[in-house]
This record gives sequence, C-alpha cells and structure tokens, in this order.
Amino acid sequence: MHCPRCDKPMAPTHLDEVEAHQCPQCEGHWLEGEDLRLLESTVNVRLFEWRTLPSEELQARELACPRCPPRQVMKKVRSERDRHVLLDACERCHGVWLDGGELRAIQEMGVAAALVDAVRFIMNN
Repeated sequence: MHCPRCDKPMAPTHLDEVEAHQCPQCEGHWLEGEDLRLLESTVNVRLFEWRTLPSEELQARELACPRCPPRQVMKKVRSERDRHVLLDACERCHGVWLDGGELRAIQEMGVAAALVDAVRFIMNN
C-alpha cells in the first residue's frame, strides 16, 4: 500500500494492539475502519515523538484512498476537538488518513475519540 500524501510504500506498524500503516517519509498513518474502535482505548501518546502539524494548505490537498482503487477521493473532516486537524476519511472502506502529527494533536485535545467521531460523520453522511 502506498502513502496517499507522498506515494511512498507504507510499512505495517502497531499502535499497541491496533494495526496501522505508516509512511517512512511523511510519517502519516493509515488506519482501517474496523481498527478505529480499538484505537480509542489502546493508543498511547508515548508511542509518538513530537511532530508539528502540516500546513493547512498541505492538509487541504485532495487525497485518494490507498485501499480503494481507482482513485477513490477521500472526504475532508475537520476534527471537532482540534480545529487545526483536517482528517481524510474514505466513504467506501471507512479508513482514515492522518498526516504526521495529527494523531498526537488529536490525542492531546481529547484522546483518539475524534477519529471515531470523524468516521461516524462520514458513515452517516
């Protein structure tokens, strides 16, 4: 699977019990829809080094879902807990892309429940 931001191959990784994929270049994370429920209770902030959020201009770029061909464009969802975080969620597979630094920002503002909120928003619209 390739990074939707920089098109580099992503490597499987674990966030405690949650499986994810991480881009070695931009350090973003891809989370499958079914893993998001686990994320709220298992992700630990200490797993991540400090990262700054990407610019809003970079976050606003349209991204294709790395899981759903052909070029399924992901929907932008602004985090309710941190208005500086703009998540990318796929309406088809319900996966979520987090740019480098976004997961930590969400956790600091109210744990990873913001991810679950984003996916619920996508699924209900």
